[in-house]
Amino acid sequence: MKRLLLMGLLLAVIFNPTTQGALASSAYGALTIEGDNLTVEVRGVGVFNTPITLVLPVGNYTVTAEGQVELEAKVFVNASKLVRVEFSTVEPDELVEGNLTILGVKVTYDRWKNYPKYNSPPSLHPRIRGCGGVWSPFYYTDKPLPMTLEDAGDTIAKLTINGTIMPCYLRDSTQDISGKLEYIFYTIVGPFGTSGISLKNTSFIPPLSSVKVTSDVPYVEGYLYNVSSASMVTPFTLILPVIPHDIYNVTAVDYYGGTLRIDHLRKVDTYNLSVGTNHTLLTAVIRLKPEKRYKISYSLKRALELVRVEEKKAELHRVEVRTDPEGASLVISGTVLVRGTSPGTFYLPPGSYTVTAFLNDSGAVGSFSVPGREEINLTLKPLPATLVLNVTPENASVAIDGEQVKNTSVTLSPGEHQVLVSANGYVAENFSVLLTPNKSRTIKVALKRLPVLVVDTEPAGARVSVTNQTCASPCRLTLTPGHYVVTASLEGYENASAGVYLKAGANASVTLTLEKIKQEQTTSSVPAITPTSSTSSDQSSSSASPLDTDKGVELKLLVLALVVGITPILLRRR
Repeated sequence: MKRLLLMGLLLAVIFNPTTQGALASSAYGALTIEGDNLTVEVRGVGVFNTPITLVLPVGNYTVTAEGQVELEAKVFVNASKLVRVEFSTVEPDELVEGNLTILGVKVTYDRWKNYPKYNSPPSLHPRIRGCGGVWSPFYYTDKPLPMTLEDAGDTIAKLTINGTIMPCYLRDSTQDISGKLEYIFYTIVGPFGTSGISLKNTSFIPPLSSVKVTSDVPYVEGYLYNVSSASMVTPFTLILPVIPHDIYNVTAVDYYGGTLRIDHLRKVDTYNLSVGTNHTLLTAVIRLKPEKRYKISYSLKRALELVRVEEKKAELHRVEVRTDPEGASLVISGTVLVRGTSPGTFYLPPGSYTVTAFLNDSGAVGSFSVPGREEINLTLKPLPATLVLNVTPENASVAIDGEQVKNTSVTLSPGEHQVLVSANGYVAENFSVLLTPNKSRTIKVALKRLPVLVVDTEPAGARVSVTNQTCASPCRLTLTPGHYVVTASLEGYENASAGVYLKAGANASVTLTLEKIKQEQTTSSVPAITPTSSTSSDQSSSSASPLDTDKGVELKLLVLALVVGITPILLRRR
């Protein structure tokens, strides 16, 4: 409903002129956001409907737009410059396709990033074979667990999680998600690199899945949680651990007879996987099942069209507004919308304006043009205003400034008022309205129904969970608009999930197919192969899962940390 105040191209100056004082216009720039009737948020500034233009202090700003595909622009507003951001909308499957579950899609433009494009695929020297790997010089602390990436081949990367038992399977001397089990090891991941203890057997081996990543723009980097490794250049394959549910009390025996016990292995089946070029990053939130081979294809060319950013010179003029008495709230409107407090100094582009001043039950109105007027003086008078609301449905309740009103025609003081219109089964509308002294304003409010999500599962009878609501399939859930992850669970079956975006006044349907749970994998004796260690720090990981050891294993962990501290490796990067 804010569009009632922001029709056309509006300009909002988000600062308090009283506290800012008479600042030079060089301290400000303009940000224009355009799109087809979108709700956008400028982080730290406010929420607006497009089109909207803001005059802002020089600095960095993040703009996001809601929709089936989330759009984001990270821009810098320069002095006396206009930054124009244009958002376009598409369906998620126009950007990302694959044989996996895609929970959400996001396109980000980042002024400060320049994602590279290469002329050929990577070539790592010497070539990586077997269960060895080159550690990526990036270490995550909480995305979603302490973990790092390893280059397992020219076009193969593998994710290793701290405090987790990891297997290595080989097929034709190349790491794979199946094939011959070469070894199992308890991994230690930290800022120093990655290392581990070779195990003889274990009660649980985390399953692996692979994702082959392609893009319509060749030879661009892929990113897992916004970080890449040398082998992640399209097309490439990413090997990921997939733990579909929490695992407790995992035990293992190393080759010296020492025992390990991991109290808890957390569920890990959802990842943020991206590709990027120039300033644009295309991200898919994916959910995987164990021991599966997946493919995902990105349409970067289409993503480049969704967030367009350009910069040009902006002309701003200084205007001072004074009132009697001082301290009145000010709203300057017309082709521009500006808010502040008198006495105030504003910087405005050329155009025609109406300034409304209000304090307590008094108000005043004046008109001016820019350039042409540098100072406006207003005297406030006790003149009321009238607001008439035409509301659908008729039984909707109306609250103005937090107080319920029975009549749809009310007399109010001049100035801005907050209106909330709500009804059972409908999406509430909350908006601000500006009333001028001695004037009447009529506004139509037509509430939209809450969206309904229809969920079917195969087989039927599964427990369906969406946020804090549950039902047995097939079922219908009434929800508020927004992004949701729908999860279905049934005893003896693996959980199934899907992402959905619900719009006000529109229904949506989701069908989920559940697969029977396979027997959890265990192993016996495997060859004793010591994993590679890396870099020259003497730190050991302090973020491992709870681990119980006997004295022999404690000693081996200490020795391993010392070896890691004195054994650097060359980080191979292009």
